[in-house]
Amino acid sequence: QQRDQLRRDIAAEVAQASRGVEQERNRLAALMSELTQSVVVCNLDGRILLYNNRARMQIRALSDAPSLADGADLIGLGRSIYTVFDRKLVAHALESVQQRLQRGAAHPSAQFVTTTRTGQLLRAQMAPVRGVAGDEAAADAPSVTGFVLMLDNITREYERDSAQDQLLQGLTEGSRASLGNLQAAVEVLDEPGLDEAT
Repeated sequence: QQRDQLRRDIAAEVAQASRGVEQERNRLAALMSELTQSVVVCNLDGRILLYNNRARMQIRALSDAPSLADGADLIGLGRSIYTVFDRKLVAHALESVQQRLQRGAAHPSAQFVTTTRTGQLLRAQMAPVRGVAGDEAAADAPSVTGFVLMLDNITREYERDSAQDQLLQGLTEGSRASLGNLQAAVEVLDEPGLDEAT
């Protein structure tokens, strides 16, 4: 009877913990769906664990065949983020985040910009997913179990900034000739023999 009661108690605790985990998962899914930022959560191997609809739409636009697979060739649960980003870029950013974490940074993050296969510029902000206390990692070294990428397509922003830079450069180049002519005229007016001639 005691064994049966113990089993029932354990089963009830497991069911309650499962309900709690399911509620947390639903809250997280609801929160991610409401974000206006593209968010992708990956494990340390670069496998996609979670992403929101905004990220799916943004990465779909980068796909070589967006209408054929609805972008699923690049993003999906269990797929590799390295189909979108160069592995070395992500590894470097992750290493930077881990170093900042080891130095005691409260909110370590890293940022990188890359060009996609379709010629778009993506800016990615990376934040770590930290391990839970009591995990296998040593107490003095914070463990990282994955990372979160927040994505922005900055192609239009870059093109706009480039156009502004070209306009400013054109104005500067055009002003140089006028300023040179004005300077020459001032120098001519400053010549001592000019008053005698008039």
